[in-house]
Amino acid sequence: MELKNKIKIAGVVTLYKPTQKIIDNINSYINDLDILFVVDNSDKKEITIINALKSQKKIYYINNHGNQGIANALNVGAQKAIENGYDWLFTIDLDSKVSQKMIPSLIKYLDFYDSKNIGIITPVHKNKFGKFSEEITKNELYSKILITMTSGNLLNLNAYKKIGPFMEKLFIDSVDHEYCLRLNLNGFLVIQANEAILEHNLGNQKKFLSFFPTCHSPIRRYYKTRNRFFIINLYKKNFPDFCKSEIKKFYRELIGILIAEKDVLLKIKAIILGYIDYRNNIFGEKDQKRLNQTSLINLLITLFKFKKTIHNS
Repeated sequence: MELKNKIKIAGVVTLYKPTQKIIDNINSYINDLDILFVVDNSDKKEITIINALKSQKKIYYINNHGNQGIANALNVGAQKAIENGYDWLFTIDLDSKVSQKMIPSLIKYLDFYDSKNIGIITPVHKNKFGKFSEEITKNELYSKILITMTSGNLLNLNAYKKIGPFMEKLFIDSVDHEYCLRLNLNGFLVIQANEAILEHNLGNQKKFLSFFPTCHSPIRRYYKTRNRFFIINLYKKNFPDFCKSEIKKFYRELIGILIAEKDVLLKIKAIILGYIDYRNNIFGEKDQKRLNQTSLINLLITLFKFKKTIHNS
């Protein structure tokens, strides 16, 4: 695909316990970028993988000195891109592999439309069951959407400079949704390029009846619950339909956990603790040991309070 203008793009990917597969994944999109900032959040460094990455000319490796969270890693990449004069940042997950036409399909939008009010240009996210993140309107190359996931996006760094960085206190989960809502609140659009498809699976997703449980770990359930209710409370006046939808998703995910996932009790504990910490304004990284230290009696008492207060959120 030939583009009218050569658009310089930086990229950022976060390393966390990477495998050799990351090399193939990066090779699937590195040629469409001018530079890739690899932010290493791993506590234990994979030296062989790091050396392989450093050997590539376009890769700039950054040791982030332990797990600082996805929001921090994105901010590190964004700041580096801004310092080096880039206007657009390609954000990509560790496990995402990109088709040859995907990034050019995103860039194509910038060739034909005014990009001043664009916050993010995103692909369509498709899971292994063929389910899309957003409905694709027939015969439309681009759609305006409210939120998207981080992986595969072109982020407008001029918008980033105006609305501020990703919210680091969230650490992981819902970081992307909060940022998209903040973009919309400040007059920036999230545009979906309907020709650009990125296969993206949440957790170890499977299908059970009409449910698509993600089988996330207990600690991820903690973060998802805490951050989801924080965002619902923060944006309920500005985006009431989105917040109502999130409440429905929460209950649907809860049913999926109960009927189709393992470690149910531990995940319920994590959900309750996530909600309690949200109510107590406790954020940042969470030690998983706290999940194991919660007694069943305390769990049942807290669950009763949880059920009473959740409807008042």
